[in-house]
Amino acid sequence: MRSLTPALAVVLSLVAGAAMAQAGPSATDLRMGLTGQWSGVLEYRDYQSDGLVELPVRTTISTPGDGATLVQQSLFDDGPGRPVWITTVSLDDPATGLSTSASYRAGGTPELATERVAVAGASGPTDWTLIYTRTGEDDDQPAEMRITQRRDGRVLTATKEVRPVGAGEDAWRFRNRTRLTREGD
Repeated sequence: MRSLTPALAVVLSLVAGAAMAQAGPSATDLRMGLTGQWSGVLEYRDYQSDGLVELPVRTTISTPGDGATLVQQSLFDDGPGRPVWITTVSLDDPATGLSTSASYRAGGTPELATERVAVAGASGPTDWTLIYTRTGEDDDQPAEMRITQRRDGRVLTATKEVRPVGAGEDAWRFRNRTRLTREGD
């Protein structure tokens, strides 16, 4: 029986490795692949006019290398002489599937958020969809928020939808969308 123990250990190791390979990359693994320079537009629904507004944006995403933290710095062009910088630092907890972030904008109050992040599909490190969900506020009202982030090679799209807390599936409404293209590489 003793001679079977090392063989059994090898078999169990192979089975565990195969199971992990089938599970695919975690949301954190996929998010860490976003480092680099991006440019594109932010589209958002203006609640005053109910119209769609589009702003150019340039984004830099970096990591200190810990495999869990991302720093995103975005410059929005809100008109001549009106640049808007938003810096977001997020920390993923792969064990719980949560990402906690703090966003900073000059003249504004820091925004703190914790979101559940789930992989909705992935066929490779640059072809995937993540879903972020949380409860917060939208237009000064309690709301559920859902962001669908889709990476298709060099293109990254994030669409935010909101609905009143407890409302049905048909209550989701478009809030904003960021469409970015990776620069360089």
